[in-house]
Amino acid sequence: MKRRELIARLGPGDLFHAAFPNGAVRVCIATSIEDARLSARSITTQEDYSFDRMTGATAPDIDVAVCTIDSVHPLPTAICNSLREIDHRYAMLRGLDELRLSDAEQRALLDAGSLFETNPLPAA
Repeated sequence: MKRRELIARLGPGDLFHAAFPNGAVRVCIATSIEDARLSARSITTQEDYSFDRMTGATAPDIDVAVCTIDSVHPLPTAICNSLREIDHRYAMLRGLDELRLSDAEQRALLDAGSLFETNPLPAA
């Protein structure tokens, strides 16, 4: 399946991986879909992003670096559930300086990152 088709299949609640040119990465959850845009939130930072559904890239912005969806690989249910729980807790606790992750949650983030990185989207 082509890159565009895989990105277009993402729907609200789906998890995916995005990367910045400097090597920083985000595990994101899709929050809404429009014709040309996919809105998403980084699970750990709670930053909001708007991705182009054709290219997978965020729009250039003066204040924010461009990042691009680089993997939509399906994750095991246990990892998805753990990441959604982390997202929910972070969203509820916005503004707090510290949120501790359990060992299982840390493992879920590491495992998700590994699965996404070893299963990238095909080149455009």
